[in-house]
Amino acid sequence: MNKNEINVTATCIAALANQPNSEDKIKLLLTSLFESCSKEGFLDEPEKEETFSSVSAPLVFTQKEIDKMPKKFSKEFKVRKLTAHVRQRDTGVYEVYCYVNGVQLWATSKILATAKNKFIAKLDDVAKGKLKAKPSKKKGTNFTSYMHSWLETVKNPFIKEVSYADYYNAFKHYIEPALKGKMLEELKPIDIQAFLNTYLDLGKNRTAKKLYQLLCQVFDYAVIDGLIVVSPMKKVTLPHYEQEHGVPFTREEEALLVKNFKDNPHIYRQAFVFMIYTGLRRAELSTVEIENDWIHIITAKQRKGYKEKVRSMPMPPMLKTLMPLINVDEIKKLTPHILTKHLKLQFDNHHLHDLRHTFITRAQECGIRREYASMWAGHKADTSITSNVYTHIEQNKDVQIEEMKKFQYKL
Repeated sequence: MNKNEINVTATCIAALANQPNSEDKIKLLLTSLFESCSKEGFLDEPEKEETFSSVSAPLVFTQKEIDKMPKKFSKEFKVRKLTAHVRQRDTGVYEVYCYVNGVQLWATSKILATAKNKFIAKLDDVAKGKLKAKPSKKKGTNFTSYMHSWLETVKNPFIKEVSYADYYNAFKHYIEPALKGKMLEELKPIDIQAFLNTYLDLGKNRTAKKLYQLLCQVFDYAVIDGLIVVSPMKKVTLPHYEQEHGVPFTREEEALLVKNFKDNPHIYRQAFVFMIYTGLRRAELSTVEIENDWIHIITAKQRKGYKEKVRSMPMPPMLKTLMPLINVDEIKKLTPHILTKHLKLQFDNHHLHDLRHTFITRAQECGIRREYASMWAGHKADTSITSNVYTHIEQNKDVQIEEMKKFQYKL
């Protein structure tokens, strides 16, 4: 390597260091460089290469390869005014790609040196006018189409259905209406900042933070895909926002919830009463099964691909008296999003998760031992409550029933 090639390589490594998957990108960069040097006789053949299917990295050309390029482009590649990227698919195929004069160039081969030579040949075609940019009203990638594809391809196969629905709702209700028709490459930090500011100005900091986190993931992936060089989210800022912790219902609010339910037990109130007296998470409602006064729930905190964990709890006395008015099969069909919306209509100072906090708080007020309340709520064992204790009390159903009898109080 000559001095210029060393400087270029060092610059590329420094640029990659703070990006997602930086280690893999740097490995891919060095792999591509060393293979080129090896072909020119500077290095021995490298050992079997690793596959970096999910990342791309800037491609460094040797001086000999730059000399093969048309003079029109060789100087620009030499001083990094133009940069090609490389990635390797799971199949072992290398892809070299770059936008040159508005033309998107792609060259592929299982041998990186061959892919580079194909890329250089296409540069020659551009220089000779054989390859030209296709006329279009807008150049680039439609952002909402790209994000929809990202959700379907990158998120949907690897996260739980309820998590995907949450992502998709945020996209359809907030992001798509605001950014529809925008090109990915044209979106600037000021555009995203203005979009998020509409929710910050309304005091919806939680929504703004959720959208910010989602957009960060999409733009980071677009960088990996080689569609943009830097994510616009790097310059977007949000004011400090501290996540609100759950606030349990007061006894008066709980009494009102139950009274309204008895007066008009519509489907949403059925769900609220069931949730406040079981402490289940909103994503767990659809998994409920009842058998001989025992409630069985699939814990929602298990990640997709891991074995499902079913927890069980005796029917709480406060719930048992109200069960004749609750249609479990119907409330299981309600989505978390619609439940959240309807609780806000009745109690605008509470979130749906507050029903869960109310159950845990009442269990403590009733003198139920902490390890039982934690197990019924689906908390993981901590340093003071070992997995062995959880296993023991799960198996001792008679003691659980006796402990649950304490969950009885007047409103």
